[in-house]
Amino acid sequence: MRDLLYLLRYLRSYRMALVIGLIVMALAGALVPEALSRTKAVFDGIFPDSAVTAAIPSPRTEWPEPAPPLEGLTASQMQARLLEAALVLFAFMVAAAIFDGLSVWFAEYLGQHLLYELRKSLFEHLQALSMSFYDRRRLGELISRVNNDTMVLQRNSGKGLAWLVSEPVAVMYGVYRMVAISPRLTLSMVIIVPVVIVVTLFLGRRVRKLSRQMQEQLGEMTNALHEGLAAIRIIKIFGIQREMNQHFERENREVMRTEVRTALTRAINSPVVGITIGLSLIAILMLGGQEIQAGRMTGGDLMAFVLLLQAVSSSVNRVSRVNLSLQQASAAAGRHRELLEVDERLPVVANPVEPDGIEGRITFEHVSFSYLGRSPALRDISLEIRPGEVVAFAGPSGAGKTTIANLIPRLYDPTEGRVLVDGIDVREMDPQKLRRFMSIVPQETLLFGGTVGENIAYGRSDATREEIEAAAKAANAHDFIMALPQGYETQVGERGTQLSGGQRQRIAIARAVVRNPRIMILDEATSSLDNESENEIRRALDTVLEGRTAIIIAHRLSTIQDADRIIVLEAGRIVESGRHEELLARRGLYARLYRAHQSSDERAAALEGTASANA
Repeated sequence: MRDLLYLLRYLRSYRMALVIGLIVMALAGALVPEALSRTKAVFDGIFPDSAVTAAIPSPRTEWPEPAPPLEGLTASQMQARLLEAALVLFAFMVAAAIFDGLSVWFAEYLGQHLLYELRKSLFEHLQALSMSFYDRRRLGELISRVNNDTMVLQRNSGKGLAWLVSEPVAVMYGVYRMVAISPRLTLSMVIIVPVVIVVTLFLGRRVRKLSRQMQEQLGEMTNALHEGLAAIRIIKIFGIQREMNQHFERENREVMRTEVRTALTRAINSPVVGITIGLSLIAILMLGGQEIQAGRMTGGDLMAFVLLLQAVSSSVNRVSRVNLSLQQASAAAGRHRELLEVDERLPVVANPVEPDGIEGRITFEHVSFSYLGRSPALRDISLEIRPGEVVAFAGPSGAGKTTIANLIPRLYDPTEGRVLVDGIDVREMDPQKLRRFMSIVPQETLLFGGTVGENIAYGRSDATREEIEAAAKAANAHDFIMALPQGYETQVGERGTQLSGGQRQRIAIARAVVRNPRIMILDEATSSLDNESENEIRRALDTVLEGRTAIIIAHRLSTIQDADRIIVLEAGRIVESGRHEELLARRGLYARLYRAHQSSDERAAALEGTASANA
């Protein structure tokens, strides 16, 4: 229940609707027993012989104040009193139906707004978490928590949420009315209460356990689905469809089995409660007959009592079902709360520095860093990059090049040492404000669903059409964009699948340029492109990088020959630094890497020429 109460914070903005809704739901629950209690007058009018020793209560007075005895009424007076009682009963039934409909509407309104606020809070929270959090979590699991767990809460909103208030009120008010009719008969029902409570609590705990297990299995299945679709190209190339199908089938089967066990547990609830209440009904009819013979009840009393018992029984059954639904919802809410309570955001100082602009000077002071406690990716790095300088980082895979790029915009904090921008420790700056002055072009270009123009504008949401086109021209992308069917309004497809690799990369560069950054980071931006696309990107970068501090992470060393400085990393340490010609002359690691890449490029060119000749 604590997990469900946790969700109430998301209804703070809807306090008035919540208060009105609770009142309406309570009235919806109370009006049905009140209406059924009014049937006593109707039944006593229909069966007057059973009421000769008692009095029919007037619907306009508080029961059981006596009305004139039946033997003193004429037939027309009895019909008039019966009609009056029937009209009052009808009015209460109409009111009960109206308030029941209103209670469902308020429940849907509050439930949907709760889900809206919860999904919004979850997404914003996930966006704020550090990269270290994502290094340890699988994307499929997170998607499942946002989608599948929220769907469980959604299934239990609406009518179920209305029942959460109206049905307990209906039980309590119904019992109150039953006590008013016959305390002796009501007392005889006490035996069924412990049975219903024990059954409900036992099944509720089991449903909660199964529901949490099911949500975790849904996370595994969603992760398998995500991997099977995200890597479909690799799956087809390596012919591992069968293995992926078997993996998904295993996760899918586990979800199905847990769902069936949960359904069985829920199915047991209704017959157990129903049988218990059915036995009590038989006892009530037998005892009620004795009460009528003893003159302590009328036939109308017994009929009204039985109807109230049926209504209370239905409400008890709904309460037990709502409890099972609440256990499912509680398990989902608990998983939501666990995620929302994860506090792995980068710490921000109380009064962070918020510069209006930067020159672009970057300094590393004895920086070391390791991912998740593993062996260090960087070891005692000290260097300074001047404003406007183009600095390239080279080295074998795993040398720490990308880690350098991640520390500058403070995607991670160093394990030791400091990273400074314009002499200010980046930990003393608000990360969002710091990143306003930076842009990055990653190796794996990701375009968002939408148009070409919208993807470029993601770099700066307030960019005008002229600024978008200027950025595209600087990235050498304007001409091919204008050749597309709708130009800048062309849909790029999911992840930009409608465009070639080179086109996607140039749009990514335009997205970085439109931001007008002082620091540009290029993380192996041309490593996956062919030679023609690489040359187009290089021509674009000659324009883009002018006057900006540029960090280039190089895979193809041919792309960094014109850099102002090349820093060579090995095993997380700086082993060489200088211009291209200087490093070749030293015959060190850079020279060996360069010769290896040059030989690889020559072989690739020879193969390409052979293929062209054969064609």
